Amino acid sequence: MFKRIAIVTGFIAFFAAMAMILFYLEGKDNGVETTSVAAENTEVQNVIKTDEMHAYNAENLSVACSADDGIFCAVEKVIKCTMKPDLESCNKNVVPAFVIADAEDMERPTEMSFRIVKIKPIPESSDISVYTESDCNAMWFGLCKGTVVYSLSPKDGGWAVNNIFALEQ
Repeated sequence: MFKRIAIVTGFIAFFAAMAMILFYLEGKDNGVETTSVAAENTEVQNVIKTDEMHAYNAENLSVACSADDGIFCAVEKVIKCTMKPDLESCNKNVVPAFVIADAEDMERPTEMSFRIVKIKPIPESSDISVYTESDCNAMWFGLCKGTVVYSLSPKDGGWAVNNIFALEQ
Protein backbone atom coordinates (compact mmCIF):
# COMPACT_ATOMS: atom_id res chain seq x y z
CA MET A 1 0.00 0.00 0.00
CA PHE A 2 2.84 2.37 0.89
CA LYS A 3 4.41 1.61 -2.51
CA ARG A 4 1.25 2.71 -4.37
CA ILE A 5 1.01 5.93 -2.39
CA ALA A 6 4.67 6.70 -3.13
CA ILE A 7 4.20 6.05 -6.86
CA VAL A 8 1.05 8.20 -7.07
CA THR A 9 2.73 10.98 -5.06
CA GLY A 10 5.74 10.79 -7.37
CA PHE A 11 3.55 11.13 -10.47
CA ILE A 12 1.67 14.07 -8.97
CA ALA A 13 4.93 15.80 -8.01
CA PHE A 14 6.37 15.16 -11.49
CA PHE A 15 3.33 16.60 -13.31
CA ALA A 16 3.14 19.56 -10.90
CA ALA A 17 6.79 20.35 -11.60
CA MET A 18 6.20 20.11 -15.38
CA ALA A 19 3.16 22.42 -15.09
CA MET A 20 5.19 24.97 -13.14
CA ILE A 21 7.97 24.85 -15.73
CA LEU A 22 5.46 25.37 -18.55
CA PHE A 23 3.85 28.33 -16.77
CA TYR A 24 7.29 29.81 -16.19
CA LEU A 25 8.24 29.44 -19.85
CA GLU A 26 4.89 30.85 -21.03
CA GLY A 27 5.39 34.03 -19.00
CA LYS A 28 9.06 34.42 -19.84
CA ASP A 29 9.98 37.30 -22.19
CA ASN A 30 10.76 35.93 -25.64
CA GLY A 31 13.13 38.72 -26.59
CA VAL A 32 13.07 41.36 -29.31
CA GLU A 33 9.83 40.36 -31.03
CA THR A 34 7.72 40.67 -27.87
CA THR A 35 9.41 43.92 -26.91
CA SER A 36 8.75 45.32 -30.39
CA VAL A 37 5.06 44.43 -30.24
CA ALA A 38 4.74 45.87 -26.75
CA ALA A 39 6.27 49.16 -27.89
CA GLU A 40 3.96 49.39 -30.90
CA ASN A 41 0.88 48.58 -28.80
CA THR A 42 1.89 51.42 -26.45
CA GLU A 43 1.80 53.73 -29.47
CA VAL A 44 -1.72 52.47 -30.27
CA GLN A 45 -2.91 53.78 -26.91
CA ASN A 46 -1.74 57.32 -27.79
CA VAL A 47 -3.45 57.63 -31.19
CA ILE A 48 -5.86 60.45 -31.96
CA LYS A 49 -9.35 59.21 -31.10
CA THR A 50 -11.81 62.08 -30.94
CA ASP A 51 -15.42 62.70 -31.72
CA GLU A 52 -14.23 65.07 -34.42
CA MET A 53 -14.97 64.06 -37.99
CA HIS A 54 -12.01 64.75 -40.28
CA ALA A 55 -13.27 65.93 -43.70
CA TYR A 56 -11.37 66.18 -46.99
CA ASN A 57 -12.10 67.61 -50.41
CA ALA A 58 -10.21 66.53 -53.54
CA GLU A 59 -9.86 70.16 -54.65
CA ASN A 60 -7.68 71.23 -51.73
CA LEU A 61 -5.64 68.20 -50.63
CA SER A 62 -2.11 68.58 -49.33
CA VAL A 63 0.54 65.88 -49.18
CA ALA A 64 1.38 66.67 -45.54
CA CYS A 65 -0.48 64.92 -42.73
CA SER A 66 -2.81 67.09 -40.68
CA ALA A 67 -1.79 65.41 -37.38
CA ASP A 68 1.34 64.26 -35.61
CA ASP A 69 0.37 60.58 -35.30
CA GLY A 70 1.58 57.70 -37.46
CA ILE A 71 -1.64 55.67 -37.32
CA PHE A 72 -3.84 58.67 -38.11
CA CYS A 73 -1.51 59.72 -40.93
CA ALA A 74 -1.59 56.24 -42.51
CA VAL A 75 -5.40 56.27 -42.63
CA GLU A 76 -5.43 59.88 -43.83
CA LYS A 77 -2.99 59.02 -46.64
CA VAL A 78 -5.33 56.28 -47.92
CA ILE A 79 -8.25 58.74 -47.83
CA LYS A 80 -6.27 61.30 -49.83
CA CYS A 81 -4.96 58.70 -52.31
CA THR A 82 -8.49 57.36 -52.79
CA MET A 83 -9.65 60.78 -53.95
CA LYS A 84 -6.49 61.76 -55.81
CA PRO A 85 -4.21 58.79 -56.62
CA ASP A 86 -1.73 61.00 -58.46
CA LEU A 87 -0.68 62.79 -55.25
CA GLU A 88 3.07 62.76 -54.73
CA SER A 89 2.95 60.56 -51.60
CA CYS A 90 0.68 57.87 -53.09
CA ASN A 91 2.51 54.64 -53.86
CA LYS A 92 1.78 50.96 -53.38
CA ASN A 93 4.38 50.69 -50.61
CA VAL A 94 2.20 52.62 -48.18
CA VAL A 95 -1.36 52.11 -49.49
CA PRO A 96 -3.07 49.06 -51.00
CA ALA A 97 -2.40 48.84 -54.76
CA PHE A 98 -6.09 48.96 -55.70
CA VAL A 99 -6.38 52.41 -54.08
CA ILE A 100 -4.07 53.97 -56.66
CA ALA A 101 -4.99 51.68 -59.56
CA ASP A 102 -6.56 53.26 -62.63
CA ALA A 103 -10.22 52.22 -62.49
CA GLU A 104 -11.75 54.17 -65.36
CA ASP A 105 -15.25 52.79 -64.88
CA MET A 106 -15.26 53.45 -61.12
CA GLU A 107 -16.14 56.94 -59.93
CA ARG A 108 -13.75 58.16 -57.24
CA PRO A 109 -15.13 60.22 -54.37
CA THR A 110 -14.30 63.92 -54.29
CA GLU A 111 -15.33 64.38 -50.66
CA MET A 112 -14.53 61.99 -47.81
CA SER A 113 -14.64 62.10 -44.03
CA PHE A 114 -13.70 59.73 -41.24
CA ARG A 115 -13.52 59.42 -37.48
CA ILE A 116 -11.43 56.78 -35.68
CA VAL A 117 -13.69 54.89 -33.28
CA LYS A 118 -11.58 51.91 -32.23
CA ILE A 119 -8.06 50.53 -32.60
CA LYS A 120 -7.66 46.82 -32.12
CA PRO A 121 -4.23 45.15 -31.94
CA ILE A 122 -4.07 41.81 -33.78
CA PRO A 123 -3.08 39.04 -31.33
CA GLU A 124 0.40 37.56 -31.80
CA SER A 125 1.21 40.18 -34.44
CA SER A 126 2.45 43.74 -34.66
CA ASP A 127 -0.47 44.61 -36.98
CA ILE A 128 -3.52 46.59 -35.89
CA SER A 129 -7.05 47.20 -37.17
CA VAL A 130 -8.34 50.77 -37.16
CA TYR A 131 -12.14 51.02 -37.14
CA THR A 132 -13.61 54.22 -38.55
CA GLU A 133 -16.97 55.80 -39.19
CA SER A 134 -16.61 57.05 -42.74
CA ASP A 135 -18.59 58.84 -45.40
CA CYS A 136 -18.05 59.90 -49.00
CA ASN A 137 -19.93 61.13 -52.05
CA ALA A 138 -19.43 58.02 -54.24
CA MET A 139 -19.74 54.25 -53.94
CA TRP A 140 -16.06 53.42 -54.61
CA PHE A 141 -16.13 49.65 -54.00
CA GLY A 142 -18.32 50.24 -50.93
CA LEU A 143 -15.21 51.15 -48.95
CA CYS A 144 -15.92 54.68 -47.85
CA LYS A 145 -19.35 54.65 -46.19
CA GLY A 146 -20.26 53.29 -42.79
CA THR A 147 -17.82 51.28 -40.70
CA VAL A 148 -14.57 50.99 -42.65
CA VAL A 149 -11.68 49.01 -41.17
CA TYR A 150 -8.07 49.73 -42.12
CA SER A 151 -5.48 46.99 -41.50
CA LEU A 152 -2.11 48.54 -40.65
CA SER A 153 1.38 47.08 -40.34
CA PRO A 154 4.55 48.70 -39.05
CA LYS A 155 6.77 49.85 -41.90
CA ASP A 156 10.02 51.84 -41.87
CA GLY A 157 9.41 53.27 -38.40
CA GLY A 158 5.80 54.24 -39.18
CA TRP A 159 2.58 52.58 -40.26
CA ALA A 160 1.29 51.48 -43.67
CA VAL A 161 -2.23 50.38 -44.61
CA ASN A 162 -2.17 46.95 -46.23
CA ASN A 163 -5.90 46.27 -46.55
CA ILE A 164 -9.28 47.96 -46.28
CA PHE A 165 -12.68 46.42 -45.72
CA ALA A 166 -16.16 47.55 -44.74
CA LEU A 167 -18.46 46.00 -42.18
CA GLU A 168 -22.01 45.36 -43.26
CA GLN A 169 -24.51 47.39 -41.31
